[in-house]
Amino acid sequence: MEDEDSSPLETTKLVPEIECSTTNIRDKNQQHQEDKDSNDNDNANGDSYVDNGNDDNFDADDERDNILSDILNETGIISVASPIKPRSISRNFIFLSILFSANHGAVVSCLSLATAKLGDLGTYSSSMLYLSYTLSALFGATYVVKNMGAKRAIIVGMGIYCVYVACFVVATIVPDWKQTAALIGAFTGGIGGGFLWTAQGSYFARASEEYAMAKCITIEDATSLFGGLFAGIYLSEEVVMRLFSTIMLSWGWSWVAVFVGYTIIALVSAFLMVFVNDYPISEEEQQRNDSQSVFYKSTVTLRLMVNDPKMKWMIPLSATFALSSVLIGTFVNAEVLRVALSDSGSKYVGVLTSISAAVGGIMSVAFGFASPVVGNQAILVVGCASFFMLSALFLTYPVLESWNLLSLILVYALQGVGRATFESTLKAEFAVVFQEKEAAFGNIIFQNGLVTSIGFILAAKLRCSSESTYCIKYHDGNLHNIRAFELLVMTSAILAVAGYRRARVLYRREKEEHEMEAVLLGEDHLL
Repeated sequence: MEDEDSSPLETTKLVPEIECSTTNIRDKNQQHQEDKDSNDNDNANGDSYVDNGNDDNFDADDERDNILSDILNETGIISVASPIKPRSISRNFIFLSILFSANHGAVVSCLSLATAKLGDLGTYSSSMLYLSYTLSALFGATYVVKNMGAKRAIIVGMGIYCVYVACFVVATIVPDWKQTAALIGAFTGGIGGGFLWTAQGSYFARASEEYAMAKCITIEDATSLFGGLFAGIYLSEEVVMRLFSTIMLSWGWSWVAVFVGYTIIALVSAFLMVFVNDYPISEEEQQRNDSQSVFYKSTVTLRLMVNDPKMKWMIPLSATFALSSVLIGTFVNAEVLRVALSDSGSKYVGVLTSISAAVGGIMSVAFGFASPVVGNQAILVVGCASFFMLSALFLTYPVLESWNLLSLILVYALQGVGRATFESTLKAEFAVVFQEKEAAFGNIIFQNGLVTSIGFILAAKLRCSSESTYCIKYHDGNLHNIRAFELLVMTSAILAVAGYRRARVLYRREKEEHEMEAVLLGEDHLL
C-alpha cells in the first residue's frame, strides 16, 4: 500500500525547458555539421579553411551536451520531441471543448428547467443528481478513467448525460412515467457527470503537457492558457444553450420539441467526440495501474484528499464558489429579483444568469492570457474577492426594495468573474500542483458537489424567529437568516486565499526537493 501511495518525481514540470534546451543542442550540432561540410567543399575547390580553434571547444561542448542528452533520456526526464505542431494540439483541444460544452450545456439547461417543469419532483431529481455526482467522483470515477483512458471515459460520460436529457422528453410525453424517468435519469446523469469531469481534467492535463513541450513553454503557462480557452468556450456555450429554450418557444416550439432538441445536441456532440485525438495511457501508467488494486483505484480521490496536505488547504477555494452559487440560486434568483424587480414570474432569471455566464466566459479567456504575466495566485485572489464583494453588498444593503436592475447586473457580473477563476485558473492550478491528475480533478468534483449539497441544506435550515432586515420572509412564508449565510460565504473567501497560499508553500517545498533529487540522480549517472 505504501508503494501505491508513492508518486514519481515531479520532473515533468521541467520537461518544456529541458526539451527546448535539448532541441537547441540538436540545432547547434546540425548547424556546426553543415558549416564543416561547407568548409570541406571549399577545401575541395581549392579554397583555404582557417581553423580558429573553435572546433576543439565546440567538440568538447558537443560531447558534454551528448552526455547530458543521454542522461536525460536514460532517466526518463525527457523523451523524443513530439512531432505534433502546437497549433494542431490547440485546435484539437478547442474542438473537444466545443463538443464537451454543447453536451454539458444541454444538461445544465435541462437542470435549470427541472423545477419549473416538474415541480417538487424536479427539486428531488436535482438533489439526486448532485448526490450521485458527488459519490461517483469519490468512488469509481478515477477507476473508470484510469482503465479506459481520458477520451473514452469522456465519451462514456457524455453518453450517460444523453440519457439524463432524454428522460425529460419521456417525462413530458408520458406523464405516468414522469417520476420514474426523472429520478432514474437524474441518478444516471450524476454518475455520468462524475466520470465526465474527472476524465476532462485528465485530458486537459495531458493536452497541456504536450502543448507545453511542443511550444517550449512551462506547463504552468500551458495549463493557464488551455484552462482559459476551455472555460471561455464552456461558459459561452452555456449562454447559448440556456437561451435555446427561450428562443425556440418564441418561435412556436412545444416543450417536447425543446427537450428533443437538447437531446439531439447532446447525442451529436457525444458522437463527434470519437474524432478527437486520444492521449493513450503510457506503459509506465499502465504498469502502475496493473499493480494497483480495484479498491485503490476506486478510492484514489479520497486517498489524495486524506494523504496530501496540499489538498486540505485547497478545499476553501472550491467551497467558496459552491456557497456563492447557492446564495445566488436560493436567495438572489428566488427572492431578490421577485422583490426588487417585481419578478414573480422569474422572467429576469434567464437573462441575468446568462450575463453571469457571459462575463465568466470573457474573463476566463482574459485570465488565461494574463496568467503568465500576473500569475495564478493574483487571479485566484481576484475571484475570491469577487465572491466576497457579492455577499458584502447584500450585507451592506440588506433592504431588497433598494436594489434595481443595474445593481443586480453588478452582482451577476461579480459571480461571473468569480466563476471564471473556478472554471479556468483553479483547475489549471490543480493540474500543476497535483501529480495524480484523475484524483486531483475528482477532488474538485467531490468538494464542489459536497459543499453545494451542504449549502442547499443550510440555506433551507438557517431560520430566524421574527421578520427583520436580515431575517427575510421568502415567498413560501418561511423566515430565513440570510445574514448568517452571507457571512459564511465571506469567511470562506478569506480562508480560500489563506489556504491557497499555504498550499503553494507546500508545493514549492516539494518541487525543490524533487528537483534536488533529480540533480543528484543526474550526478550519479555522470559518475
